[in-house]
Amino acid sequence: MKKFLFITLLIAASISCKKEFGELKYIETIPGGCALENGTPAKSSKVADVDKVTCSVSGGNLDLFVGFNATCCGKYSTTYGIKGDTLIIKIINTQIGLCNCVCYYTFDFKFSGNGHNYKYVVTVDSSLTFTGQINP
Repeated sequence: MKKFLFITLLIAASISCKKEFGELKYIETIPGGCALENGTPAKSSKVADVDKVTCSVSGGNLDLFVGFNATCCGKYSTTYGIKGDTLIIKIINTQIGLCNCVCYYTFDFKFSGNGHNYKYVVTVDSSLTFTGQINP
């Protein structure tokens, strides 16, 4: 009887600790800021905004916005992946710019699904890393 009770409690504990994850499907990435203007500085040669990642859920879709300051001559490519409960996004400089100006690059990653209980890790080259929890 004790063995049965122990096994029942163990099963109940594992079920209650299990997280349920919303299903995410990639839709698109929308570049903006300097990425859209192909190297033209967004706001002369000064920092345009703070480096950040924001998440919003609307109509059952996840919108993950990334904004960062970098030299205005760079070009970037993006990748994404999902590993377990973590959304992994990488933004990689494919053309290093040596200009004497800074602009604010933006990338808007769109997914269907709310991403409930997912974490995110966003890296920009090896210089910036953002981590957080998606809260629908």
